[in-house]
Amino acid sequence: MSADREHKTLAPADLTSPVGSHTPVEVLRLAETTGIAKARLSSIGLIIKSCLAGISISLSAGFDIMIAGGASSLRASNPSMATLVSAFTFPTGFVIIMLTNMELCTSNMFVMAYSTMRRRTTYIFNAAGCLFYAGIVFYWADVFQTEAQTSYAVTQAEVRVNVNWGYNVTRGIIFTESASSLLCFAAMGYHHSIANYFLVLIGMFYGTDFGMGNFIWASCIPVTIGNIIGGAFFGAFAM
Repeated sequence: MSADREHKTLAPADLTSPVGSHTPVEVLRLAETTGIAKARLSSIGLIIKSCLAGISISLSAGFDIMIAGGASSLRASNPSMATLVSAFTFPTGFVIIMLTNMELCTSNMFVMAYSTMRRRTTYIFNAAGCLFYAGIVFYWADVFQTEAQTSYAVTQAEVRVNVNWGYNVTRGIIFTESASSLLCFAAMGYHHSIANYFLVLIGMFYGTDFGMGNFIWASCIPVTIGNIIGGAFFGAFAM
């Protein structure tokens, strides 16, 4: 049996299954098909979907801050439970992205490692969506109503930036490489480069102890590198 014939046998073109699941080879074929479709997406479509993905991630990140920031007494008495409760809110944006077929650069790092680097607008407009949501929908609209929430927004942003550069690379690797367990890894503090554009910027709006330059150097660069390594190398290339 030729290699091409064996490939077609293991992963049929229609990718249907009587039990509603796929074999590992079929999953890879789906990833390949998805990557081709993403590469053919028009520039306008890419920009719109990328911005909306950034907004969706910001929605879940803002929800997380509102829950954790508003539970100051719980964080003081039972920090593990407070972390667990707020972590339940974080996957919301990722679910919206999957259901609506938006463009999130960290998922593209797995399904189309090469094309992600070639089509950088995905990352840029993901970040633009986060900036819009943090600046207009949250800060300008004064969504955080209590001192506890604004204080927590600042504290969580400083924790993400005022840390060893190598730690942020590692946290980015682990998040993307194991993104299927979003609840667990959100609770354990691993980093998603796009989510950080909301989580850190909203803290900066309320007054962090660092500026934009430090944010880019200590968070954007290392976490993005970690996400690329986790998604492209440990995910796509390893499979």
